[in-house]
Amino acid sequence: MQQLPTRSEVLDALFAAWTPEEKTETIPTAQALGRVLARDHFARYSLPVVRASAMDGVAVDSSRFANGTPDTSAWVLGQDFCRADTGDDFDDRFDAVIPIEEVSLVGGRLTLAPGAAVRPGQNVRPAGSTLQKGALVGQQGRRLRSFDLAALAMGGAAEVEVWQKPRVAFLPTGSELVPLGQAPLRGQNIDSNSVLAANLLREMGAEPLCFPIAADSKAGLVAALDRALAEADIVLLNGGSSKGEEDFNARLLEERGQVLFHWVAAAPGKPLCVAMIGGKPVIDLPGPPLAVLYGMDWCVRAMVCRMLRLPFPRRQTIAGKLTEPIAAPPSMEILCMMDVQKTAGGYNVKQKPWRGGSMADSLTAGAFYTTELGTARKEAGETIEVTLLRGAEDFDHA
Repeated sequence: MQQLPTRSEVLDALFAAWTPEEKTETIPTAQALGRVLARDHFARYSLPVVRASAMDGVAVDSSRFANGTPDTSAWVLGQDFCRADTGDDFDDRFDAVIPIEEVSLVGGRLTLAPGAAVRPGQNVRPAGSTLQKGALVGQQGRRLRSFDLAALAMGGAAEVEVWQKPRVAFLPTGSELVPLGQAPLRGQNIDSNSVLAANLLREMGAEPLCFPIAADSKAGLVAALDRALAEADIVLLNGGSSKGEEDFNARLLEERGQVLFHWVAAAPGKPLCVAMIGGKPVIDLPGPPLAVLYGMDWCVRAMVCRMLRLPFPRRQTIAGKLTEPIAAPPSMEILCMMDVQKTAGGYNVKQKPWRGGSMADSLTAGAFYTTELGTARKEAGETIEVTLLRGAEDFDHA
């Protein structure tokens, strides 16, 4: 039997055949959460512009303290001193700030605490001490978080140039499918994959374009595919990738473009098909939800990262002790959805069955494990590394 290509071999071939178009856009900084900077951004101004008080207090002329603490009983607010709270600018006649804790202001009269000392520049932040004009405030390739946006705003960047979100079309196919909200009848199934795919794409930083369900009709599939190719950077078909009587999609891709791979050494989702049509990648994901999840995770995520010029994300993992063995064909990389239970000694993990078990239960797993090529079995009691689908804190109560 011919060895199927591995996930990495599929991606290598796809990336060799596909050069994504470079697309950027300029958007308001306040709306750029989660976006990826397409170029470096630098501060337009220095802050503070002149100088500012480093604390709450009163600003004075330090030269009047050169020979000791002067008599301030006749000093006039606004003439001999002024209030200068943290971050405030103040009159250029003054060059030092006395902490508010060391003064008393009653009826506009200033009284200093015994031994109050003043020196030039005391408690004053010089110009540019917070931020220098020209300083890097946003690095190319950074996915923007709330604190990144604050740094950009501090530097005066009201707008930022970011990579456009990849537009990814998701086209569910199958005459047996009905949309969410419609009760399924005999022989029908609810299209849950559109919900799964759309939200996975949002998490990745892409813009999902969810198409209506296309029935198993070649003419309808052709029309839907043409529309998706016209609107999207990446097209995802769902279903019709295997050898069933109505599995038109893979055959359609062979007719319309270049099929790079059909079948991969990864399950669930072994019949996954990868093609190029008019310079755009088209991925046919098998129908079962776990196959969609797996294909989206290793294949589509890598494609979105490539378009956003991001590395593949490094996820949180934990070491868990198997409570039951895992058996897998050594020629395949099998996605195993895992239960995670925290114990006094660490974590116990157990595979959720993806055949003969609840699909909804598998989809809500706390972690996953991918079996290794060349390894047929993991025994109970062995420790394996699993990738968390939820934060470790979600298991603290267990």
